Amino acid sequence: MKPVARWAIVALVGVVLVVAIASLAGQSLTGASSGPAAIVLEDLRFTPNRLDAKVGVPLSVRLTNQGTQQHDLNFPSLHMPSLQGVESVLAPGETRMVTLEFDQPGTHTFICTLPGHAAAGMTGAVYVSQ
Repeated sequence: MKPVARWAIVALVGVVLVVAIASLAGQSLTGASSGPAAIVLEDLRFTPNRLDAKVGVPLSVRLTNQGTQQHDLNFPSLHMPSLQGVESVLAPGETRMVTLEFDQPGTHTFICTLPGHAAAGMTGAVYVSQ
């Protein structure tokens, strides 16, 4: 192989490695990102409609209502002391931080309790592991 061709291959491999490392920057080994999770409340949907959490580890979530009407985020089926009173009603354009801490593993659903919103699909879940 000619020296110029060998140099070009080494340079190409170097560029690929730099791009791969840069794309992984900011991610932990578990795949979790730093900073709070975020949920956008839009007309009749949560985006994303799934979050992952661990038992006993506080989860900060930034809620932003980008819809044209009032929405809320409510955990209707939970009877966990750390989630009592966690319901956030947001006006259009409003943003609020909430902190959730789950006492039990499992799939914990959340809904918008405004009439007809959950039935139209404004639901989601937090998947909690040990």
